Amino acid sequence: MPFVLVPAPVGSVLAASLSDSSIQSCIRPYTPGGDIMAEALPLPIRILVKGASTVGTASPMGGPRTDFTFPRAIEASLLAAGRPVEVRTISVASERTKDTLRHWEREMVGYSPDVVVLVYGHYETIHLMLPWWLERHANSLRSRPGRIRERYRKVLLRPFWMSLAKLQAKLDTTLDPNIRKSRPLRVAADLEKLIGRIRFMHSPLVFVFELQPPAKRFRSWFPGMTARMAVMNKTIAGMVERQDSPDIRYFRTTELIAEHAGGDLDLATPDGFHYTPEMHRVIGTELATAIMEWADTQEHLKHG
Repeated sequence: MPFVLVPAPVGSVLAASLSDSSIQSCIRPYTPGGDIMAEALPLPIRILVKGASTVGTASPMGGPRTDFTFPRAIEASLLAAGRPVEVRTISVASERTKDTLRHWEREMVGYSPDVVVLVYGHYETIHLMLPWWLERHANSLRSRPGRIRERYRKVLLRPFWMSLAKLQAKLDTTLDPNIRKSRPLRVAADLEKLIGRIRFMHSPLVFVFELQPPAKRFRSWFPGMTARMAVMNKTIAGMVERQDSPDIRYFRTTELIAEHAGGDLDLATPDGFHYTPEMHRVIGTELATAIMEWADTQEHLKHG
């Protein structure tokens, strides 16, 4: 009698040792005209998370593998609830909002995500005047080894960058921190354009993050960043509100920090910018709950 291979329950063949019974559970006799897909697994929820280092970095760095950032925490929460899920994360240090418009097609079109999480606008609030290209050159994690290269970075580049950063910090206490008034407007416009394009292609659920100002460690370096962040958040939130769509949501993080860290940014982001693994889990769990509720309204993702 011919046999066909059919999907087994998740994890049934991933035990420490494969027994004959576990293998047999994946095989059953083929009956002509029968429905061989009667036990097919449900489609996974496809989730794409994009942003700068706040997406892919936990504070402090160098912890164990269980120190998940929130995209992995989303995955863990959904799997724990019995929901199949596939999460892709694209996290690029210091990525500007406008840069994501240049590569969104190769990241999203073929993947066709059900949910898109966007964490942008943070970098644009950091520096009052220093250019992005110089900051990336001075703080690059891609520099190559070599005696001359390393000496150049240590003796010339790093001291030059630190001098400019100190000058900027002084100016940030005397000038209007929001003197570049068009910056948050451009960020919101870029996000709106990106959301419009991905919604036109795939109609996913979209989350846009509320951003957090620096904790104590970086306040002296970026005195005006808190004020710039407030304007950036207000502008992005206004953009989301104008879309007037239940599938385009502004994800507020301040309430979660208040509830789980007593509103203390030094506890929630001890290195100044990045969430602790505990806050990442809180954020990921909150997002997973919202995603499950939305998925239950989608025919291709309904559970049970």
